[in-house]
Amino acid sequence: MRDHKTLLSILGTLLAAATLYACGSGGGGGGDPAGSTTVFGYITDNLGGYESVKLTVNSAELRHPSGRSCEIIAGPLEFDAAELGRDQIVEHVDTTTCEAGPYNRLYVELDENVTLQQTSSDSPQECKFVSYYDDNSVRPNRLACTIDPNDSAKVVCALEITGAVNLIASTRENVALDVDLKEFTVDTTPTPCEVTLKVSPVRADNKLAAGYRTSLAGTVSDLDAGIDRFTLTVKGTPYTVDYTGVTDQDGLDGLLERAESDGLRTTVRCQTIDTSTTPHTCIAQSVAAQPLKAITVKAKGTISAWVGAAQTFTLGYGAGTTLPVNYAKADELGKVEGTLADNAVAKVQLYGSNSSHFLAREVEVE
Repeated sequence: MRDHKTLLSILGTLLAAATLYACGSGGGGGGDPAGSTTVFGYITDNLGGYESVKLTVNSAELRHPSGRSCEIIAGPLEFDAAELGRDQIVEHVDTTTCEAGPYNRLYVELDENVTLQQTSSDSPQECKFVSYYDDNSVRPNRLACTIDPNDSAKVVCALEITGAVNLIASTRENVALDVDLKEFTVDTTPTPCEVTLKVSPVRADNKLAAGYRTSLAGTVSDLDAGIDRFTLTVKGTPYTVDYTGVTDQDGLDGLLERAESDGLRTTVRCQTIDTSTTPHTCIAQSVAAQPLKAITVKAKGTISAWVGAAQTFTLGYGAGTTLPVNYAKADELGKVEGTLADNAVAKVQLYGSNSSHFLAREVEVE
C-alpha cells in the first residue's frame, strides 16, 4: 500500500537541511578570516502523521555552479525528524566557516535506511529511501538514490535543493533556509518498505522568529549546581546554560554530574538564547507542558541485572562504568523499543535521577 502524504498534511522543513543562521565576524580581531562567514547548521522537521521518523544525515553543504561549496553539517547525524517538528525545535548540530558570497543549492546526503513508526502502539518499520518514484532523472528538489562510485555495496541518497543564500563577510545577519515537503510517500508493498520524497523550492522563513526553540547538544563542563549553571560545548562552540527555571526534572543535578564526569552527550532545549553574553547564554526551557524535557542525557551500553517487574537494569559502558536505570517513564510513554534482556546493547535517554537510579524516558535496544 502506498501512503501518499501531500503538502496539505505535511507542512514543515525538510529533514536535515532546514535552517541555517550565519553570523559574520563583525570586524575586529579574533573573528572569521577576511571574506568568510561563520555558519551555524540546524536541523528541524514536521512530519505530520508519524510518531517517529528516524533517519541519518551523512552531510549537508551549500553549493554554487562556480564550484564554490561549504559543508555545513558533517555527519553521520542520527535524529528523529517527527519528534523535532512536534516539539517545534531547531537543533544546532554544527558550526563551520564558509567562504562569503552567493550560493544557490543545498545538497543533503542521507543514509539509505529510515525507520518509521505510525503511532506509539505500532511496531517500527525498517524502510529504505528510494529515488522519487515517477521521475528517475537527477533533477533538483527530489530524492535521487544511486550506487556509491567508491563502494558498490553502498547506496547514496541525496537531495539537491534550489534556493539562494548569500553569506556576507564582516557583518552580522541571520539567514534562514527553509524547505517544505511537497510529497512524502511510503510504499509498504515491498520488503523493506520504501520511502521517497519531493520538496518545494527554498523560501525564507525564520523558524526561531516564529516561536521555535533551539536545541543544543554537546558535552557538559564547569557544572555549578548551586546556581544551576554549566557550560555546554557544541561542536567546539561553548554555551552557558542557565537551568534555574527547570522544575519538572527530579534529580537533575545528579544526572548532570554524571554527564560531566562520564562525558555523556547532553541535549538542552533553550527557551531563549542571550547573545549579549560571552559565551552566549541558553535559558533552558521552563515550559513543563512541552512533550520533550528541557535537558536530556544519552548513554549507550550493555544491559545487565535486568528486573522486569521493577522496570530496572544496569547499563555498562566505558572501562567498567555502570549506570543504574529505571525505565518506568519510558514504558509509560510507549518508548521502549526492542526486547530488553541481559547482554543486549541499548541506548537510553535520561531526564533525572532518584536516590538509587537514573530515570529514562526512552530505551532503544539494538
